[in-house]
Amino acid sequence: MKKIINNTLIVIYFACSIGFAQNRKTQFATELFVYNADRFDTRSLYDPATPENYDGTPYYVNDFLLGDVYLENEIILSNGALRYNAVADEIEYKESLNDDDESAKALVKSKEIYAKIMNDTFVFIPSQGYYLVIFDGNNLSLLKKVTKKYFPPKKAQNNYERSTLARFEDRFTYTIYSKNGKTLELPRSKSKKLKAFGDDEKIVKSYTKEQNLDLNNEKDIKKLIQYLDKIQGF
Repeated sequence: MKKIINNTLIVIYFACSIGFAQNRKTQFATELFVYNADRFDTRSLYDPATPENYDGTPYYVNDFLLGDVYLENEIILSNGALRYNAVADEIEYKESLNDDDESAKALVKSKEIYAKIMNDTFVFIPSQGYYLVIFDGNNLSLLKKVTKKYFPPKKAQNNYERSTLARFEDRFTYTIYSKNGKTLELPRSKSKKLKAFGDDEKIVKSYTKEQNLDLNNEKDIKKLIQYLDKIQGF
């Protein structure tokens, strides 16, 4: 990882001795997980044994995938089976893809720890939770907050209504982080997104129009932030 890990999400204790730092890493390595009893229990909302009863799941990606866990940019757990639970805001872990899902543990939430699951990188910001890193530049980074809205099942009350399954609806918000520590959460509407840039609205509006960008599209938001990342003093 680059700036976002080095500048904001990883706390490096310069004043600490090398021995203390090593002990701290050892402590994290041995206390890396919260076991089943302490995990957020989503079974009251979702029974994985009957996925046919639901539209969607609580997970960003339903299946466990191979990934690595890092502490201060060093791998402390390699090729584990990981997935992000968006309802619980937890990263779940198994030692092997073949292990039973009930054996999964939850990764301890710490700004010093981040996880890479295949091509996705998840970082933790205190009081805000996990974010997916979409772009990590020299001056700006684009983060994506992934959440799930749960809607309970609904039984038809008469012949004119239809029963509906329990549903998990994807919700996303995007946050821009600058190297000076400032963050900007982008509103949902396109017009409000432009106004959110304040004094820089003209620059953003001009580039958006020139490139025909749709600021409600993730790829276009990423392209905009990549452009702004190159502007000195932005």
